[in-house]
Amino acid sequence: MRKWKRFQDRSIRQKLFLTYSILMIVPLVVISIYFYTYAMSIFESRIVKSFQETNQQMVSTADSFVSSMIKSSEQPFYDEKLMQILSKDYSTVPYETFEKSMDYRYISDSMFKDLMTFNPSIDSILIYPVNSPLIYRRGYDTTFNYKYSPVNELWYRKIVNNAEKPVLIGMHEEKQMYAKPRPVLSVGRVLVDVDTYQKLGVLLVNFRVEQLESLFSGLTDKQDVNQFIVDEEGTVVFSATPAMIGADLNQFIAEIEPGNKNYYVVHHVSEVSGWEFYSIIHRNKLFAEINRIRNFAVLLIVLLVVLGFVTAFLVSGSISNPIRRLNRLMRKVERGDFNVTARQDSLDEVGHLSTSFNRMTAEIKELIEQIKLEEKKKRGAELNALQNQINPHFIYNTLSVIKWMAQAQMADNITEAIDDMIHVLSFSTRNTQEFVSIEEEMAFIHNYLELLQLRYYNVFDFEMEVAPDVLRCRTLKFMVQPFVENAVFHAFAGDDRHHYLNIHVERADGDIRFTISDNGCGIAQERLDELLQQEMSNEQTMNSIGIGNVSRRLKLHFGQKYGVSMDSHQGEGTTVRILIPALEHHLGHDQVRKEGAV
Repeated sequence: MRKWKRFQDRSIRQKLFLTYSILMIVPLVVISIYFYTYAMSIFESRIVKSFQETNQQMVSTADSFVSSMIKSSEQPFYDEKLMQILSKDYSTVPYETFEKSMDYRYISDSMFKDLMTFNPSIDSILIYPVNSPLIYRRGYDTTFNYKYSPVNELWYRKIVNNAEKPVLIGMHEEKQMYAKPRPVLSVGRVLVDVDTYQKLGVLLVNFRVEQLESLFSGLTDKQDVNQFIVDEEGTVVFSATPAMIGADLNQFIAEIEPGNKNYYVVHHVSEVSGWEFYSIIHRNKLFAEINRIRNFAVLLIVLLVVLGFVTAFLVSGSISNPIRRLNRLMRKVERGDFNVTARQDSLDEVGHLSTSFNRMTAEIKELIEQIKLEEKKKRGAELNALQNQINPHFIYNTLSVIKWMAQAQMADNITEAIDDMIHVLSFSTRNTQEFVSIEEEMAFIHNYLELLQLRYYNVFDFEMEVAPDVLRCRTLKFMVQPFVENAVFHAFAGDDRHHYLNIHVERADGDIRFTISDNGCGIAQERLDELLQQEMSNEQTMNSIGIGNVSRRLKLHFGQKYGVSMDSHQGEGTTVRILIPALEHHLGHDQVRKEGAV
């Protein structure tokens, strides 16, 4: 829920961008990954199955070859004449040499020849008789090694120890038939007299290792797989990689461990020979082609993702940018600037909204001008009504008569009071303009305060400090009088202390500040707020202009920067600050309002 709230708080462009990106990119990536995984699994299963079938075909071919080898070793076992020769004791015959020669000729030139003709794969045949040092042999291009005896060889002892059945011998070196040893595969068997079960000799049929290469010649063309055959001793008797032939399986054990995920291992064991058949496929080679396809697909997906991001960015921008521009214009309107116009680049909802916004700002601007004009007329009417409550000529004439009577009776204090009253009434009634000079306003305040001192029997003193450089500047008429009146009528009432009122006028950073402070009883914060909202005074005073009325007049004429601020502490006094722009006296009324407004 909190994440959804954060999403809702994002800008429209961010929302649109994220939505378009998710809707375009996520399905694309998910579908691509799914199809790639699915294709890889099918491809992998088919490849592995293919190599399993190939491996099984290797086993079948090798089993046929080994069966042929074993079959070739059976024929001498059933040759009765061979058995008689091997059983013969040449020391009892009259012509020993001749007898040996004839027997050797029969075995080598007749029986061995027929056997090799029957099975051309045979490289050489040997019989080691038990009762004679003579060795019967036949082979191709052989050079007999008379010094060699196999009785100490492991394979020889293995044959002798397994007299009941033929023994398949994996790769080993044939040292009897060749001056330089040659690797061969062999089938050995013990020749036994069927009547007496006496061991007569050891038959060894050798086959060249190259025979396996001819059987599996087609495998060497597969460069992406290593296929090899391992005999019972762990020696590689065939490999698609010729350098492996004759090597020990332990050299490659790390590659064929089932836990190694870099390779696929296909393994079979022949029930005929006991040999192990391996097909090892490296993953990188197996998936080289599909990896190229994958890389191309990844590049394509990246391009599509980038295209998706760009599309999402442009589409979201085309929707959000006009709204953002409209929002900036609305902020300007909030600050009071109605001279703005929204661009209408389209005929969609945003375009209609821009049209309505332009129409609205135009109407608001027109209404504000009308309100200003009505306010001006209203304030002028109020002043006129206040100023025309009494016929000024009648008041002037009456006060003049009273003044001359007081002078005739030498009543100077009455003369001064009447003179102050004449100046106050003259200031209030001589014109209806809202703006007067600060010098005139302060002269009026001075006369007004002298009258108040007379009325309240000098319970307070006042002091006025006006900077000379502000006297010719203009201000609103009756701007200071409501605050002076409020201080005398309320702040100085209720106790017997002697009170003071200070009025200070000076320039402040290009503006003019009026400061009116007293040491009266102070005003509570609630009353301060009420006074600042007060349009008209409820008291029977010189005029009914309220403090709130003055503050609104200042803001109406000069802008929100200007106005009235009040600080008060109960029992200590009140300070009022009035800020207006510095307006020269020679400017007309219209110019004053134009230059003073914000």
